[in-house]
Parts: sequence; C-alpha cells; structure tokens
Amino acid sequence: MATYRELLAQKRELDERIEAARAEAANQALASVRATIAEYGFTPDEVFGKPRREKADKADKAARKPADNEGKAGKGRKGNSKRERANLDLFGDTAENA
Repeated sequence: MATYRELLAQKRELDERIEAARAEAANQALASVRATIAEYGFTPDEVFGKPRREKADKADKAARKPADNEGKAGKGRKGNSKRERANLDLFGDTAENA
C-alpha cells in the first residue's frame, strides 16, 4: 500500500498531466473555431449575439423618478387622496380645518 506522501506525489503528477491535456484540447478547439469563423466570415455579433443593455441600478432608478413623486409605487407615505379626505369627513372634520 502506498504512503500518504507517495499518493500526494502521484496526485501532483496527475494534476499536471490533466492541465496539459486540457490546455492541448483547448488549443485544438480554439483553432477549429477560428478556422470555421474564417471559412464562413462570421462577425462577432453573429457568433456571440448582440450585447445586452446593462440593468440600471437603484440610484439610476431614483434619479428617473418625478420630483413630486407622482405615481410612486414604493413604500412610504402616500399623497393626499380622496380616501384620506373622506376619512376626515367621517369625524366631522374637513381637510381645511385639520
């Protein structure tokens, strides 16, 4: 039975062989792809597709909101709506007296 150190040495050797085989296969695949692209005259957009627009982050979204927060769909205090005015009227108060 092999010792721990012998197994580690075998593992290192095997890892090196695996990496060499991967590099050789990658080089062959790249050469094949380049030859096919050259043969058919593909453009980068045809091969990889059109680039996508990056999604806007939250800071950009906040900058696009209207100044008066009209149409705001987030959390927080809502504007002075008919429902709020109606609730004040239930108690005999009006929005002008409040």
